[in-house]
Order: sequence, then structure tokens, then C-alpha cells
Amino acid sequence: MKIENWQDVDEHLVVDNDKAIIVKDSKLLDNPEALKTEMQRSGKPVTEVRSKLVQKSVKNRVKTDPIKISAWFDRKHESDNAQKAEKLVSNKPTHQYKQIKNEMTFFGESFLEGFLGFYGLEVDNALGRYEHNLHVLETQELGQSEKEYYLATSENGHVRLATDPLPSQQIAEEQLNKFYQREPEETQAEQIQLRTSEDDRKEE
Repeated sequence: MKIENWQDVDEHLVVDNDKAIIVKDSKLLDNPEALKTEMQRSGKPVTEVRSKLVQKSVKNRVKTDPIKISAWFDRKHESDNAQKAEKLVSNKPTHQYKQIKNEMTFFGESFLEGFLGFYGLEVDNALGRYEHNLHVLETQELGQSEKEYYLATSENGHVRLATDPLPSQQIAEEQLNKFYQREPEETQAEQIQLRTSEDDRKEE
């Protein structure tokens, strides 16, 4: 069995031939028997599980700024809903969704539909960016201490390696920064923020 750790993804992917599972608790990685049992019980095709892992991680990182939601409704010429968007108290979609559901008499069905459409587009855009970009991929055979590092993409659950194995995570990150010609302290979040604002300008 092999463990995959993707850059900016908190959970682990454990692969056994053509099946895989997502492991949240890294302590479980030290228990091969439990992993084998879980693999037999709930293992699914590798590409399906890898895709789910990336989607879930990207979805958890998406922020929905009330000002952007307001602008979304403005572009659709729904000024009432644009004003209602300013009443959202958070930029976390799960909190916003709960607020909309709790205050349905104020927000209304059309606002909820518009919000879900906006959120779906934000997730799709963020997922597209993640899948298109190179990331550091760490792999390790279960029970071995040696790790290998690659620059890779994961598109629809399919891995594409862009490098041969690199000797360390630091070197992999340096190569990634060199590829994107960015300073080491410049984070992925800043890159995503830049692209998001560029996307917004294109939409306007």
C-alpha cells in the first residue's frame, strides 16, 4: 500500500493496487491491519477517491465574500438580492447557507438559488485552478520511512507527474516556486487570491 499526500490537502490517500481510501487521522497510517480492513470494507477506484479528496479539500477552502455575491446578483440585474447579500455575516459558505435557511423569510428562494449557483461556480473555478496547477506530491510505501517527492497535477483523479523523484520536500517546493517564478514566502493562497481577482475583472 502507498500513501499519497498532496500539497494543501489535509487528508491522506492510501492506495492499494486499483483501490483507495481517504484517511483523516494520520495515526491510522501506523496501523496496517486497520488500513487493510478499511480498504476491503470501503475501498473504491483510485481515480474516484483521489478526485473526491481534492474536491473536498478545495471546497473546504472556498470563501464566499458577501461583496462578491452582491456583485454576482448585480450582474444578473437582481438588485434586491444584491442588497440582501450585504446582510450575510460570514465568508464561510456553510455559515452563510445556515443563515439563509434560518432567515428564509428575509432572503427568499431566489436568493438561495442564486447563492448556490454562485457557490457552485466558485468551487468549480477553484477546483479547475487546483487541478491545472502543479503541486508537491509526497508518496511513501506503507511501513517504509523513505518518501519520494514529485511535482504533479491531479486532474479528475488522474496523476500526471511532471518530474522524476526529487530528494526532499524542500527541493520540490523550490522547484515549484522556480516553475511559477515566485518568491518562496509567496503562498498558494496569495496565488489563488490573485487569480480570483483577475477572474472577477474578466467577468465584469
